[in-house]
Order: sequence, then structure tokens, then C-alpha cells
Amino acid sequence: MIDRTKKYWTGDSPEDIGQYLRLYAEEPGLEVKPVVCHGCGGDAFEVRCDANEGVIQVKCAACGAKRVLLDGEEYWENARPRLRRCRVCKESKTFQVRAGFLRREDGDVRWVYIGERCTACGTLGSFLDWKVNYGPTDQMEKNL
Repeated sequence: MIDRTKKYWTGDSPEDIGQYLRLYAEEPGLEVKPVVCHGCGGDAFEVRCDANEGVIQVKCAACGAKRVLLDGEEYWENARPRLRRCRVCKESKTFQVRAGFLRREDGDVRWVYIGERCTACGTLGSFLDWKVNYGPTDQMEKNL
């Protein structure tokens, strides 16, 4: 359940990220998918991202596996990613992550929203979002 009584909203569980993203994007029909480690199944990550390039890399907190999400590989070379820390507790750099997809009429992704929840204090947020100007987007969506 989301607690909206503070300046920054918090959530009790990773499922709250989806609700937060729908409110943030003002899109009740936003499709939200979890990001999990392909190696160990973990759901907590260190996150590096560059909002200008629209790229995000996650590093599994459990096994250390890294990967660039969605279509970011082609933009990663020009990116200047920064390691993210929680803006509230300031200490934590581990987050649960979800990707939200807003779709066109043909089913391709039109807009991507990346949401996160701090594993230490539960603060919810969105590191970045970007418009997708191409199709089909099937391959991009598989890279979570």
C-alpha cells in the first residue's frame, strides 16, 4: 500500500511501484512489468542511468550480474550513467525496479516509464521515462 502522507511517497512492497507509475504517468492502463535478474531471479538492483540518453543499467544485488535494459545497448556507448542513491535515506543504492509501457493502437510501445522502490526505506520514484519513436518494439520489451 502506498503511503502518500510524506513529501516522497513510500510503498510496502514492489507491487506498489506499478500503482505509483500509473499515478505518475496519469495513465491507469499503463502496463507494468517487473525487472528480475536472469541469473538468480533476484529483484534488487544497483541502478545506473542517463536520463538524457534514456538508458538504464541494473546490477543484481545478489549475484552481481549486469545488464542494460530495453533498447539501451545501442545508446549505452554515448551515455554518461550515474549510480543512483535513494533521495530520502541517502544511503541506499539498491532498488526494486519496474518498467511501465504505454502503447500505441497497434500494440507497440509509445512511452516507457522506469519506476523504483528503495529497498531500505520504501521510497517510490521514477528515475526516467522516454518516448519510443520506432516499431516494432517486441525485442525491446523482451530485454527486461
